Amino acid sequence: MVIDTNGQGLVGRVTFIQQWCSAIVTIELIVLLLWVVSKAYRSIVSGKKADKGRLDETPSEKASEFGDEYGVPEHIVLVNAAPLRPKGVRHHSNASQPAHFDSDTCHGSYIMLHKPTADEERMETGDYPHADHMHDRRRLWEFRCQFNFRHKVEGDIYFGCEQDKYVPVSAVERYLGSTVTSMLRRAAKGMYQSHGDDPASTEGECERPGIVFPLWVMDQLIVTPDGDDVPSLVDPDFHTFGMTKSHDRKAMRVQMDNLQMSPGQTYTFSFWCIGQFIDAIHWKAPSRGLIPETRLNEVGTNPPCYFVMYAFKPKDQWRSVQGSHDNRHLDSRKNYLLRAGFWSSLLPPSPQREKELMAKDHDYQEKLVGQGSLRRAARSGCFCGMDFMKPKLL
Repeated sequence: MVIDTNGQGLVGRVTFIQQWCSAIVTIELIVLLLWVVSKAYRSIVSGKKADKGRLDETPSEKASEFGDEYGVPEHIVLVNAAPLRPKGVRHHSNASQPAHFDSDTCHGSYIMLHKPTADEERMETGDYPHADHMHDRRRLWEFRCQFNFRHKVEGDIYFGCEQDKYVPVSAVERYLGSTVTSMLRRAAKGMYQSHGDDPASTEGECERPGIVFPLWVMDQLIVTPDGDDVPSLVDPDFHTFGMTKSHDRKAMRVQMDNLQMSPGQTYTFSFWCIGQFIDAIHWKAPSRGLIPETRLNEVGTNPPCYFVMYAFKPKDQWRSVQGSHDNRHLDSRKNYLLRAGFWSSLLPPSPQREKELMAKDHDYQEKLVGQGSLRRAARSGCFCGMDFMKPKLL
């Protein structure tokens, strides 16, 4: 018999601990089983309805008529969302030139590269745009963005993804999601995630659903002093510029922690670290080992979503604080530097929502016309430097 220092038996104690561990594991498995069953049930029910919520493995007729310039119809649609302008201009992944944006705080450009995951032949042969950079890399996509600032930015900078609206999340999904979220928080200190506020039960301003990270989540940083040549987001040698996390993670972290974004320099970023886990064209997380494939729209992530970068204002600038623990990332507490809506051409938003997102910013265009600069701006592809009245965020 095993004896501890107090002369008590340890065998019984070990057996007791094993029983508790077994019970906990059993509960976890039951919860997981309930979640899988509920997900399967939702899939069966949705499968009996119109095929709107499902994506085929072959190129779909749901793809937008707006194909890309290389003849690949399946792509990611990107649009400027308020407070960015100009609105009503449709961009797409793998374009030959980046999309431009302008706001009161800054102006710049962005582009998304994505492998043609809906075309097996192109995936194998590498016959697709930007393949020289993407083909031999595990990432399925990469997002690049570039900024010039009109004034110094105050507050902590966050980058990530927001959803379009609040979607109820079941208790089981919250429980399972909290396990993943807690692991992310341990691995990525400073991460902020929220399911958002239910407008039906929330007084005052509601928080958007989303997950964002401190700026050090970026994988590449290029800081260009005023007067130097600014790198193009579509330069074939783009990946060799500046510093990358893969080459020196510690130095990159130090640089990001000390980064102060202000006028006089151009700041260029690239992000791809989760690009190997999400196929945005098929709007899914592909299966990996024992982890099954997950359709994003079946777990509450419906198009459109938004790439966002914002400065989270200092607390003394907040309004309508509801208690000492109210640390929500409300729109009124953000200074959006970037907000680009996106969706797959295989799974667009509802026609009404897409119409809203594609609405023209007539006041902005009329001001350009009044200054005789609309034609010049259209030729250059850049609408910068104009004041406007901030629209309500959509």
